[in-house]
Amino acid sequence: MLAPTTNVARAPRRNIASARGADTRRRLIETAIEVFATYGYDGTSTRRLAERANVNLPAIQYHFGSKEGLYRAVVGYFADYIEQQMAPVGARVKAAFAAGKPSRATTLRLLLELLEKFVALVFDGGEGDTRASVESRKLFIARAEVERSAALESLYATMRRCVGEPCATLVARLIGRSLKDEQTWLRTAAILGQATVFCNKPAARTLHWRSMDRTRVRAVQRVVCAHTRAIFAGVGR
Repeated sequence: MLAPTTNVARAPRRNIASARGADTRRRLIETAIEVFATYGYDGTSTRRLAERANVNLPAIQYHFGSKEGLYRAVVGYFADYIEQQMAPVGARVKAAFAAGKPSRATTLRLLLELLEKFVALVFDGGEGDTRASVESRKLFIARAEVERSAALESLYATMRRCVGEPCATLVARLIGRSLKDEQTWLRTAAILGQATVFCNKPAARTLHWRSMDRTRVRAVQRVVCAHTRAIFAGVGR
């Protein structure tokens, strides 16, 4: 008669332990974004990470194996975030082409929708994101690029799959070229570059923007979409 009672008692304890483990993992990743962004990979110690996350030092090894494992987990977190934000519009692009060749108006509408989402991804974050968390992510990636981190390769692959390829599919349709054509990818890079140029300090200084708020994000979206409409007003007809 005691065995069922014991099993029932153990289940809540396992659930509590699992929840605590997930919380510790989440706090370490969130802390690592900020710390790696501030100090870089070489300048960050596991002790600093554990202290900032308010966890025991062995927690890093338990959940991630090492500092490098935690660093790669952060990059994986970014990749998952990109996929989550961009997957819906990517699915709509696939559906439009699966149904046949979409009209020029539909293709352009999907491209503008993708660009608006891309601008929001770069500058605005998702629901629940703070301005500080968005800036930390941008700084983490910028520093990782300077450090030439091999861990970023998986992030680049996700960005190409979730942003580059859907965008190039739409651009190819609008200019009447193949997806494999170099001109398609040149134009795709130029179209997406309209948004990423605002990540550069010279652009921010020219505009006297010390930070990006929602109003400025909307302004970038409007300009990028207006320029894109103008670009394809006569191209590829």
